[in-house]
Amino acid sequence: MDYLHLIIFILAGAFGGFMAGMLGVGGGIVFIPIIQEIVRFSALEEEKAFYVLANSLAIVLVVGISGTIKQLKLKNTNIKAALVTGAFAILSSVSLSLILKHYHINNQKMFNYIFAVILIITAIRMWMTKRNQKKKKTDDTINLPQLTAFIPAGFIAGLVTAITGLGGGVVMVPYFNKVLKLPIKFSTGLSLSVIPLIAAPLLVFYMINTPLKEVYPGAQTGYIMWMAILPITIAAGLASPLGVKVANKISNDTLLGIFLAFILINLTKILLF
Repeated sequence: MDYLHLIIFILAGAFGGFMAGMLGVGGGIVFIPIIQEIVRFSALEEEKAFYVLANSLAIVLVVGISGTIKQLKLKNTNIKAALVTGAFAILSSVSLSLILKHYHINNQKMFNYIFAVILIITAIRMWMTKRNQKKKKTDDTINLPQLTAFIPAGFIAGLVTAITGLGGGVVMVPYFNKVLKLPIKFSTGLSLSVIPLIAAPLLVFYMINTPLKEVYPGAQTGYIMWMAILPITIAAGLASPLGVKVANKISNDTLLGIFLAFILINLTKILLF
């Protein structure tokens, strides 16, 4: 790795970690393109999707833990709700990953189109709700529903994580905010707390599976390319709490607008690139 690539990795990691902390997402939109470039010419075609998912999840895990520590200090999350959401996310994500691995299903284009449909529905729902509530006074009251209400968010987020490596926050934040009527800042905090729970078992799954061809021979654990992702991971982990801090200071409308923009950027990347 030369110095230019190292600088790019560090800057990308810091930006992705900052956005993850601010929006309660995994930051995969930044990390995944970098990993795709790393494995483009060095991994077997049938294993590229596994490399991308595995290494994105490794970074997301650290980002989620780092950001959650900050969210706990700000009281912008709930451990019980996070555990319930995470448990069902683990169930769905691991089950789907086993199915994909067993049947050698790794068509990234198909995964992207599925995810695009989810993003379109989510963006429309959030935009319409935002328009309808423009004249209403912002309510930051936190009224947690029964824990069973968090099950659908976890189940769907787990499926999204398994096929995209994005961490599931892009599904959880709208669900918490628009379906469960939780404040946007609390929704992003809770989402960020769930992300490590989703990423951890999937990461173990990819670490114990041996690739047919190693991109960094002797410097990998399963599909995890330590030499490539360590600079990104460290920078992202340090930047995530800063994103949380910024999110806590800006208005709810601004944060919601940024999240909508984040969804549209994701959608553009999937459909055009």
